[in-house]
Amino acid sequence: MGITRSARAALTLVPIYLSYFFIWVLWKKLGREPSKERWRAVHTRNARRFYALATEMRGGLIKVGQLISARVDIVPRVWVKELSRLQDRVEPTPFEGIHAHLAEQYGRPPEEVLAHIDPTCLAAASFGQVHRAETHDGRQLALKIRYPDIQAKLAVDMALFGVAVPLFNIFIPKVDLSVIYREMRLALETELDYEQEAAYTRTIHQNFQGFQPTLGGSVRPSGQVVIPEVVDEFSTSSVIATTFFEGYKITDRERMQALGVTATELLELVLNTWTKMMYQDGVFQSDPHPGNLLFNVVEGRTTLCVIDFGQVKILPRDFHQKLVASVMAFITRDVDSYAASIVSVGILSEADAERAKPLLREFFEKYYELSPAEARQLDFDRIREDVQDLLARIEGVHIPTDLVLYGRTFSLLAGLGTALDEHQNLVTLAKPFLMQAILTPRTS
Repeated sequence: MGITRSARAALTLVPIYLSYFFIWVLWKKLGREPSKERWRAVHTRNARRFYALATEMRGGLIKVGQLISARVDIVPRVWVKELSRLQDRVEPTPFEGIHAHLAEQYGRPPEEVLAHIDPTCLAAASFGQVHRAETHDGRQLALKIRYPDIQAKLAVDMALFGVAVPLFNIFIPKVDLSVIYREMRLALETELDYEQEAAYTRTIHQNFQGFQPTLGGSVRPSGQVVIPEVVDEFSTSSVIATTFFEGYKITDRERMQALGVTATELLELVLNTWTKMMYQDGVFQSDPHPGNLLFNVVEGRTTLCVIDFGQVKILPRDFHQKLVASVMAFITRDVDSYAASIVSVGILSEADAERAKPLLREFFEKYYELSPAEARQLDFDRIREDVQDLLARIEGVHIPTDLVLYGRTFSLLAGLGTALDEHQNLVTLAKPFLMQAILTPRTS
């Protein structure tokens, strides 16, 4: 498997490298600077090559592509746009292989451990897939089962990138790609650690006990946001068993209409949930794509369920406080305080921040002087491009590790908001939840 996988990846990565190397030699050694059109054409062709490789080979390559698309500070805009299309949806492994793996994990046939396991996969991703099961005492479970060969595949992928990183680093010498590579490797290996994921699930489940969301401006009873509970007796190092939530994908408009659920209700629940996780708890699920969000009407109330805690970020308390300060400065349009806050989190040096203030002020004014009609039509792809332009104009920018998944989470939430209701102003809708969360002291 390793030789075949390496050879297939090399057939894509080597041409990508050579295309950039050729342009780099012409530019840096012969003084023939390429036009913007040529750069765009090369970036587009290479981004599509990598996208095709990732969707074909799956495994860690899809995850790598997703993480690359989050690095708006160093990755060309075309790459970000192309790799942002990577969806963690793959063909499931046949149940025979899953059944054999479960037997190995439980030490006996799974039929002896559980009353029933549905052979039909509920969801499949790069690292594992989910099946519904029932215990002998009638409890409904969701079993997230890691693929038995995924660790070997990821090891091959990471070895390949370990070789490629120093070669590609000559094209962006101001950035140490080896640091980013180590961070990426750690993130992917952590996601393969199902015992750690179970621990994250327990933590976030506990954080939402008694949580009362705000809908339509009024506080509602607890229970409208569900975080599944880990069922330890059926969990192993390769299996996470949780309580089962009977729900529907959050973008299922037909089911929303049938149940009398509005997009605004769901958006408010999502924003309630993530502002609490990010700004109150400092522990958040960083992968809020539609496949990880379910809804239903439970006991007459619209209920949101968040699943899959493989990608979780815990913000250190000190960093979390600095982040909250930066958000407050942004909300209040205080450019001086905002500049100071991004210095404190390590994005800019003091000298660079001082030079960047006019650019920051220009950016603030652009997005704060919008009319209500203009605000409703905010294009988050356009905002992302404007952020990239701003980063390109500011010298000395460094995006800390703790902000990478944070930024990706915002991007996914923005995309979700557009998918649910393209006419809704997500910024305006989120503001009261954001203020409530950041004014609530962190307890952990």
